[in-house]
Amino acid sequence: MNKADLTEVLAARAGIPKVRAANYINILTDAIQEALVREEKVTISDFGTFTVSHRNAFKGHNPKNGQEMHVPERRIPVFRAGKGLKNALNPA
Repeated sequence: MNKADLTEVLAARAGIPKVRAANYINILTDAIQEALVREEKVTISDFGTFTVSHRNAFKGHNPKNGQEMHVPERRIPVFRAGKGLKNALNPA
């Protein structure tokens, strides 16, 4: 499922035009992104939590020529599924 599919589902279930549904999805994803940039945790009850993880810099190797290279420190988005999502995926 991609963003267009999600837009169609939201529009159909909420009984709203696709343009408005796409706008709502954009607002939601932008809000999550902005919070993660500020390194805030975003929790959606029974669905999951978005956080930011830090990866330290390290020395790697270029696979094309084998030369050593520096890989900089990175911030990585992380999603952890909530209890409701886990239960939906693995019903008892």
